[in-house]
Amino acid sequence: MKKNILLVLNPTAGSIDVDSVLSKTKSWSQKLGCNLTTYKTTGENDEDKIEQLLKKVTYERVIAAGGDGTLKMVASVLIETPIILGILACGSANGLATSLAVPKDLNEQLEIAFQSHPKTIDTIVVNDTLCIHIADVGINAELIYNYEKSKSSGMLGYAIQAIPTLFKSQGPYEFKISLKENVINKKGILLAFTNAKKYGTGAMINPDGKINDGHFEVIIFNKLSIKDILKTFIRRLSIPKTSVEIYTAKSVSVTCKEPVPLQVDGEFIGKFKKFSAHIKPESLKIAMHPF
Repeated sequence: MKKNILLVLNPTAGSIDVDSVLSKTKSWSQKLGCNLTTYKTTGENDEDKIEQLLKKVTYERVIAAGGDGTLKMVASVLIETPIILGILACGSANGLATSLAVPKDLNEQLEIAFQSHPKTIDTIVVNDTLCIHIADVGINAELIYNYEKSKSSGMLGYAIQAIPTLFKSQGPYEFKISLKENVINKKGILLAFTNAKKYGTGAMINPDGKINDGHFEVIIFNKLSIKDILKTFIRRLSIPKTSVEIYTAKSVSVTCKEPVPLQVDGEFIGKFKKFSAHIKPESLKIAMHPF
């Protein structure tokens, strides 16, 4: 019996070549004898429309071609199902793909998406929002907010928005962090919830992070200036271990005296005084090389 494959393609993703993705995905599907269905996102009720497609046909895999926003949207439909997520990294930063060491070459990505055995990874829920890569509170969320508001694109857009973000930032922030019975009061310019090792820029922030150990890391950036943090993100440098504090958790709650920006997987969510995060262990199947 032929396998059914659904390609979810975001035609407006940052680095996508729509014709190349369509033709090469079709070629791989024909070579492997699969039934391929293509859905192009429009930004209007895409999640609901994909859910309807999945109800009509039994798909073995859904291949998402886009950036982190597209991947997260597709993942939210596939969470805790047996359907495998394939990744074609076509966004501006491609945070999850970078962290999972997905190759740059499209044909290599397609080979993994169509043929690699799945690995089941943990996900995180942050303020009731699914997180498959990194969520953070503070300076990076401010940068993403300014980036989205400016309607810029690509890494150059992030770099341009770094300057106004630097001057307008309200950080450092005061965080009251509740981990089990421990309450920790810290000041920092950024607090992250993550299983991933790297930001999409390649900046290493969590070298010991594992995507399938049933835990996530809470990382406080407390010894870098706002300027240094922005330089680190944009220049793809690694964060010095001496500049952060890392705690392992299955759940955490955080309160701040003033509303602080939150971003999840590259999307600005809003400003809040209270944050909560908890792990969803072994909740998403992804086609990838062994890790």
